Amino acid sequence: MTARRFSALGAALLLSACVQGPDYKAPEPRIADAWVAQAGAGQVTDAPWWQDLGDPMLGSLIDEMLATNPSLREAQARLAEARANRDAVRGGRLPQASVSATGSENVLSKNGQLPIGSIPGFARDFSLFDFGFDASWEVDLWGKRVRENEAADARLQSASLSVEGVRLQLIAELARAYVDLRQAQAELGLASDVLAARQRLADLTDLRAKAGEASAIEANRAYGDLESARVAQSGAQAAVRGAALSVAVLVGKAPSEMLARLEAPGALPEPPAAIAAGLPADLLRRRPDILGAERDLAAATADIGVARADLLPRLSLSLALGQQARALGDLVDGDSTRLQAGGGLFWPIFNGGRARALVRAADARAQGAAARYDAAVIGALADSEAAINRFDRSLVALAAARAAAVRERAAYGLAEQRARRGEDDQLVLAQGRLASLAAARQEMQALASATEASIALHKALGGGWRPESRLAGAVEDARSSGRSDAGSSAR
Repeated sequence: MTARRFSALGAALLLSACVQGPDYKAPEPRIADAWVAQAGAGQVTDAPWWQDLGDPMLGSLIDEMLATNPSLREAQARLAEARANRDAVRGGRLPQASVSATGSENVLSKNGQLPIGSIPGFARDFSLFDFGFDASWEVDLWGKRVRENEAADARLQSASLSVEGVRLQLIAELARAYVDLRQAQAELGLASDVLAARQRLADLTDLRAKAGEASAIEANRAYGDLESARVAQSGAQAAVRGAALSVAVLVGKAPSEMLARLEAPGALPEPPAAIAAGLPADLLRRRPDILGAERDLAAATADIGVARADLLPRLSLSLALGQQARALGDLVDGDSTRLQAGGGLFWPIFNGGRARALVRAADARAQGAAARYDAAVIGALADSEAAINRFDRSLVALAAARAAAVRERAAYGLAEQRARRGEDDQLVLAQGRLASLAAARQEMQALASATEASIALHKALGGGWRPESRLAGAVEDARSSGRSDAGSSAR
């Protein structure tokens, strides 16, 4: 190759530094320095927060779900697809090469364009064998391949974050469903106790009515309350089965495999006394939905450069080298060598405005991605503020409900003592039992509400995973790499 050709090739390669499109810069939203709600001090936990609920069965169910849940497997399949697409894009930056081998028997027409029958020594039928190597390379003059690679990397990272987001979402949903199951079981136990208390009260009222100490209206009302208690018990039984089925669906197993295990009675998990909420700005690196939206914005920004590069000329180089002969034995002969090398320039100077329309479309998609990122940040902040406030209020309500339950249990204990001494009749004692059960039910509901509030807060804060060691670090590396490439191209 001559020096002039080397110079032309070098000039073409230098032009490849002219990367089209805006260089991506991660957005920096303005976020308050502190939470509006009264938040717990300290950093958001990276450890599995569900272990703090102190329920080994819940931890076991979560482990099973992460291995079998169909939604998580679907997200992982999308991640594998994104990884394959990224690898395909990277492959497009390299020269393309292929090897071919053909053999054919040919018969030319005597009546065709060439007068085969009039050419001495030219047979109309012949064999033709060809073995060759072909290579081509489109020189990335305007950085189209660079931007395609940036977009593919960002989409792969977004898919990775989507998997993490699905995982955290499923864990929170399973934990809530598990709390619902234990609450339904507690409701069933209380409903059975209420039914027994209502039966006792109805019997006593009936005896009083027969003795003329109570009216028929009071007796009928007592038996009506008894039937209502039976309805409540049946509803509680149905709620237990429904909650167990919800847990089985989330785990990803058939109900027949799970019901006996899930419907065995168990205690409601206790919420932690406090949950560290970190700072509002921590959400930008902790919430998979925010990180994923930022990666989608990076991909959309790179797509602008891809579209702009299609407005400019394309330069391609090609090489075809091989052996061709009419006899198979002549393929190794030097005179059978064929060679074709060259280059081509393609510039779409008119396509009805299609290319420029695609640039405008890419710009619009990037603006939409920026809006989705802003929405993700605002939504995450509002979600977290609401979760912090709900958790704080739920602890106050739980403390009040427990104090009320203690008082009612004490009152019922005193009523039992008075009944044994004959100071109160059994009707008063039965009514005291109902009041105590009502307070116990309120305490149980407050406990379930506080535990669910703690689950919602952990989810809102993005707790339970290590973004800096798993995905956020890779995202930052990609950002740094993109800034470095952009800086090199600018120079």
